[in-house]
Amino acid sequence: MKRSFIKALFLTVLLMSSPTLLHAQEQESFQKLVKLPLRAGGYDSFLTLMRININESRKEEGAISFTLFGKDDSYTVYLLERFKNKTAWEKHKESVYARSTDGISPAATMNLLEETTLKEIPEIPAEDTEEIAPEENTQNSIEWFTVAPNTKTAFIEVMGKAIPKARNATGNLGYNIYQNADNPNEFIVIERWKNPEVYQTHLQNEYSIQLDKELEGLITKDTNHRKEVLKNISE
Repeated sequence: MKRSFIKALFLTVLLMSSPTLLHAQEQESFQKLVKLPLRAGGYDSFLTLMRININESRKEEGAISFTLFGKDDSYTVYLLERFKNKTAWEKHKESVYARSTDGISPAATMNLLEETTLKEIPEIPAEDTEEIAPEENTQNSIEWFTVAPNTKTAFIEVMGKAIPKARNATGNLGYNIYQNADNPNEFIVIERWKNPEVYQTHLQNEYSIQLDKELEGLITKDTNHRKEVLKNISE
């Protein structure tokens, strides 16, 4: 009898909490960073189709931003897509233009694409990125950090002090940090700057120098700590 009562109570609490949990999930933004190592022969056609996808996706009510990054000397591109919640992203994936891009991705990338689902960090919420035209001379970077579990809180605190200063720096177009949804010890920082000159000035500012010092000992020394300097090739 006692076990039946406890089981019933547990089910009642679960049912009562589920709508709240679902509501909380609906309030969370949804981000994906997709690495697409394209074949040389398929690069131009894929880029044309992807740009149509980006242009149409940006019109969706649930979309926050859609940006494609790449290099002049590389056929590997990175797609950052941000939506107001996961439901909006799932609706987007059913669109004709999204399905068309997904349809040719396996052949264009030789099945080597990598997807990372990103979570906002409550202490350092993401902000909208300023768009400028033309984008050819902008400086963009994606940097991966892996921290030990016991240094994660300290890492977030250190980044939380530096990021507002970087966002207020001259020429900054956006500076956001995300957590890997599948690996809570991995963080991805995406910076956007008006041009390489203001980016170099940012690196020499006191807050950047202090950030480098405070990160010592917090980041694990492994191959996951890498940085890509890229161009915005969305248009």
